[in-house]
Amino acid sequence: MLGPTSYYFYCQVCFHPGQKAYHYLSADESLKEGDLVIVPVGANNNLQVGQVVACANYPATKVPYPLLQTKQVLRRANEAEQLDWWERQEVTPEGKQPENEAEFYLKLGAQAYSRAEYGLAREYYQQAVALGSSQAACNLGYIYAYGRLGQPDYEQAFYCFTQAALATNPNGSYKLGDAYFHGQFVAVNMEIAFKYYRQAEIFLARDGSDDDLKADIYYRLARAYHQGLGVEANELAALDYINQAQLYSYVDEQAGRFKGAKLRQEITQLQVEVLAKLNQVQTKIALTLGDITKQNDVEVIVNAANKSLLGGGGVDGAIHKAAGPQLLAECRQLNGCQTGQAKITGAYNLPNKYVIHTVGPIWNGGAHGEADLLAACYENSLRLAQKTGLKTIAFPAISTGIYRYPLEEASQIALATVQAFVKANPGVFELIKFVLFDQAALDCYYRKLGGLQVEL
Repeated sequence: MLGPTSYYFYCQVCFHPGQKAYHYLSADESLKEGDLVIVPVGANNNLQVGQVVACANYPATKVPYPLLQTKQVLRRANEAEQLDWWERQEVTPEGKQPENEAEFYLKLGAQAYSRAEYGLAREYYQQAVALGSSQAACNLGYIYAYGRLGQPDYEQAFYCFTQAALATNPNGSYKLGDAYFHGQFVAVNMEIAFKYYRQAEIFLARDGSDDDLKADIYYRLARAYHQGLGVEANELAALDYINQAQLYSYVDEQAGRFKGAKLRQEITQLQVEVLAKLNQVQTKIALTLGDITKQNDVEVIVNAANKSLLGGGGVDGAIHKAAGPQLLAECRQLNGCQTGQAKITGAYNLPNKYVIHTVGPIWNGGAHGEADLLAACYENSLRLAQKTGLKTIAFPAISTGIYRYPLEEASQIALATVQAFVKANPGVFELIKFVLFDQAALDCYYRKLGGLQVEL
């Protein structure tokens, strides 16, 4: 290596068409006009930008381009850029020199970026982009997206990633997917985000390179299939992509590539969620015509009670009669129950473990909060059963008897509330059953159930 007193300058070659300028020349090599090179100037350490100088031959073994005679100084190279130059003379980790001028500037940009010299990195990347490097366009996009020059500039980042994606660069495609996923410069659009993630996967398969991108891309595809973002939810597809993401995350780690712990944690967490979804017990929603006091296939039945909890007519009276006087004695200790709320007791002589008592609303035209109160009856009953650790439950058609709630509206609320609870709490219940008192009620529930597409 040359000593610390050596000076180097970026110069524009004015003549000698021929060899490219990304490696140093032997005695029989020359440069083409316009090549950008670093030239040792020895004692000429006061050269000014734009100055045309002469350069004698240099015998030192590591002095590049000894045959150059006339050149124009573009700008003085700083010490870090000199290091870039000398590092470029060594064999790269892949065992080869840069293949072309665009790759030369791409590598210089990466070196400057690694030193947090983002302005210089941008200059190098811009030169590489001008020479056709799609990866340099991606790297420019990262500089803008992460605000390396100040505030994030998502518009410039989007332009850079688009330029790369149009050149079939998988990095550009998956970053466009991120832009649509997070709403960076463009509106959030999960369908378009998924399209770009898939495009990135296709580009990867086509050229077989960029292994360091695979963990990121496969994770994003797994997330899309798990959450149904831009594509129909498919847990098996999600699991397949998770397995690939984990594999390439491990490959990245073994190869010494930078991969944040956050990504590995996200992949692991997603795997836990997907496996839980695949392994969970699906909830069956059943409709039956019959007597709610004789449902021996459930752990708990729901009583459509009044506020006193001391028994009454209809379902309430039938449950108290079948359970025996011990139920009434326990209910006396509960101090009643408000409309929409729920309380639990033993079942005594009933073929169940428990009875949940809930107070439905009295129909008063529908403009007095009846719908919300009826929905609360079902939701609070389910939450109380869940808290007690119960897996099977049977409901009557709450409030549709002497409380006169119209069956069409009541059945819609009942099924919609149960469906929403099941989706929000998958696997909590094995069976949720509605026990209807006549054929008209059963037919009404069947119609509503089909319209809601609740899985039976």
